[in-house]
Amino acid sequence: MIILVNPRATRPSNRRFPLSVMAIGAALPPSQRWEIVDGNMPGLDVAARISALIEANKGGPDPIRAVALSVMPGPQLVSAVPLTKTIKASHPDIPIVWGGNFGGLYPKPVLNAPYIDWLVRGQGEHTFTELLEVLDGQRDPATVAGLSFRKQGGSHHMGEERHWVGPGELPAPPYHKIPVGEYLPATILGRRSGVYQASIGCPFACNFCGVISVFGRREQVQDPGRTAEHLRFLVREHGMDSVHFYDNNFFLNEAHARAVADAMAPLGLSWWCETRVDTLTRFSHDTWRRLKRAGFTMVFCGAESGSNDVLRKMRKGITVEQTMEVAARTREHGIIPEFSFVFGDPDEPDREVENTLAFIRKLKARNPAMELITYFYTPTPQRKDTYGQVDPLSGTPEHLEEWLHPDWVRWMIHDPDLPWLDQRLKRRVQDFVLVLNSRFPSVHDRATRKWGKIAGRVLSQTRWHRGDYGDPHLLRTLRQWARITPDDAQLYGHLRPSGAA
Repeated sequence: MIILVNPRATRPSNRRFPLSVMAIGAALPPSQRWEIVDGNMPGLDVAARISALIEANKGGPDPIRAVALSVMPGPQLVSAVPLTKTIKASHPDIPIVWGGNFGGLYPKPVLNAPYIDWLVRGQGEHTFTELLEVLDGQRDPATVAGLSFRKQGGSHHMGEERHWVGPGELPAPPYHKIPVGEYLPATILGRRSGVYQASIGCPFACNFCGVISVFGRREQVQDPGRTAEHLRFLVREHGMDSVHFYDNNFFLNEAHARAVADAMAPLGLSWWCETRVDTLTRFSHDTWRRLKRAGFTMVFCGAESGSNDVLRKMRKGITVEQTMEVAARTREHGIIPEFSFVFGDPDEPDREVENTLAFIRKLKARNPAMELITYFYTPTPQRKDTYGQVDPLSGTPEHLEEWLHPDWVRWMIHDPDLPWLDQRLKRRVQDFVLVLNSRFPSVHDRATRKWGKIAGRVLSQTRWHRGDYGDPHLLRTLRQWARITPDDAQLYGHLRPSGAA
């Protein structure tokens, strides 16, 4: 039996389908028993549950062969390290396997950890299945693509990169292995919202992005009909009424978008996806109308900067004019746009911050429904074979315990301490976001009481009109008083509500 672990990454109320470990389990041979342990489930003692499974199967016909954890940078790493140590200390003979993006980006600290036996890098479905042959003594681990491990003497073997495949070539998600209804919360999209991933990778060259650092400039997309087939099951059997697509680049082009619209329309779902600004600008009005009729409700786009010069430096491949066009198109068709921006240009941080804040104001005027997502620039290791660049992160920690230091945790959640981005600039951005979200409360914000939103609109009106964001201490105090639940500093990216300051 295999135990597949999704370490805690968020509050139980924010949990979503554990897609990574579901995918690994689905790819295992039919004869192989496996079970998911999801650390995001409420009231679950993950280490105790794993130990109970190990003990219950000890001495039987199918003892635990391995405990495998999927680990992302940030909050999930913070919970995964002590959990892994506990498992290894209690059951030293059980092989421990790590997969997920953290090990793909930073393999050295994982391989330096004596409590981790194997690291699966990149797409793990086939690599993990072949690792089982290694554990049975039937295969040399050095022959398994995508597998890394410590050799005798402590040096590292880094397996060659595995040729990876798209979701359409892999088994369907094994929904029968999880309590589906417990993963369908109410969101802005609907009363029972699920998640799904219809593609892997991204073909673009943004030089701040960790996705292409793992997969390179490649994307594999499954046929929209197959996506609809899986979603139809969740609608029919579990009453799912909305879906959040986890794809890093959902629309390939206009023809693909029209095929998506045709496949999604009969399902009656409202849905959110992430895609490119430049891709959306190429859609005809008819395509926009078809997508809207098919349930397209919200779209996330990386706008990143208010400067075309900075966008070129990022290798983003878009322009500020295209972002403005998407703001107008989404307003015309009643689709809510979310635009993300990366603050902290290393060359001219002050100028870039002010340019981008001014641009966000223009976007908000163009489409008042616009939602803002902000990040502080965090260097990410880049693939030399893709960019010909030198890895800027030679100074990142070489041991997992160092990654748990608060400074590195902040770095992983895009709140880094960097020499060119001082606290003054960070506060400038944070104050701007607070004023904006007070004047225009986020549609995602269910954690602020109604009276707090009304008071925030009134108190921020003059500040927003004048462009005065400096030290909004009254708004900050109001936010603290009006919150139903406190802000969670470890929530970032799509785990973080858009209204978070």
